[in-house]
Amino acid sequence: MELLAATEGNPCDPGFNSCSLLYKITNSEEFAVDGGVVLDKIGQVLLIVLAAVFLRWLANRAIERIIKQVTSIKGPQSIADLADKLGSGNARRDELLGDRSDKRAETLTGVLQHVSGIVIFAVGFMLVLSAFNVNLAPILASAGIAGIAIGFGAQNLVQDYLAGIFILIEDQYGVGDNVDVGDAQGTVVDMGLRVTTLRSLDGTLWYVRNGQILRVGNSSQSWAYVVVDTPLPPTTDIDRAGEIITQVAEEFVADEDWSTHILKEPEYLGPVEMTIDEIKVRLGVRTTSDQQWAAGRELRLRVTEALRAAGIIDLASAGRIYVPRTIANGGAAGAAGASGTTA
Repeated sequence: MELLAATEGNPCDPGFNSCSLLYKITNSEEFAVDGGVVLDKIGQVLLIVLAAVFLRWLANRAIERIIKQVTSIKGPQSIADLADKLGSGNARRDELLGDRSDKRAETLTGVLQHVSGIVIFAVGFMLVLSAFNVNLAPILASAGIAGIAIGFGAQNLVQDYLAGIFILIEDQYGVGDNVDVGDAQGTVVDMGLRVTTLRSLDGTLWYVRNGQILRVGNSSQSWAYVVVDTPLPPTTDIDRAGEIITQVAEEFVADEDWSTHILKEPEYLGPVEMTIDEIKVRLGVRTTSDQQWAAGRELRLRVTEALRAAGIIDLASAGRIYVPRTIANGGAAGAAGASGTTA
């Protein structure tokens, strides 16, 4: 009977809860009921916050591991196929692509962790509101309408951000790469989700929206093919010039300062263009992308010096001499007039 009376006098729900604990401590029905409700709400909010923080930590760890595994692949398959051409292949590829992979992983990790944090805390905030019996239907409907309005009003902004995300995921280019994006060409000095910043050869700083980049030419990935075209006088012995250029290329490959940057033996392609004024011969060599311009300059310098030393370039002095048409016609007329007068 005493147990039944105690149960009937307890204003709280059966079981262990905040109301029952406060009622046992204070023996006050009103305080137990009001205080129990407050403590229950606080407990629910704390539980939601702790769960959101834990989920964010878990998501951040998972994103970091996944991105690290994805970006740990050392470049495209074409680089792996050239491992035997690089001498110290693995170390060289790590030097060229290691920092790039780290930056790419860091950028992708930061972006995905930021997005996941926003989603997790937004869901947690809605759960907190639902814990206080707030009707979420009007809020969600208003958010949907606002999202549609923002989407229509900021299509270009959304397009820029989506394009920037795919550029990062696909690793189309990165900071330090020399790229051609159509309207601008230069070295990437900064890269964001909305804008890519390029520094052109003349020093101009270009800001290009990612959503407006329709195609990208990257000169700094994998390997490069250096083309050296040498114009020669039409009276040149092409076979002799080809032997000299081939010898220069072989010495270039054997040079210790350049051998580590050569991926394939140079190819002398011979004459590729011929006019009445010159014959153009071509030499091609596959190099690492970071040294393509330096290798091209060095090859042109060596070829020029070798041809000049062999006396081939000096033959240009025996070529055609151009006389302006007006002078030629005037000189002929003057000569004819002078001849007639003398006669």
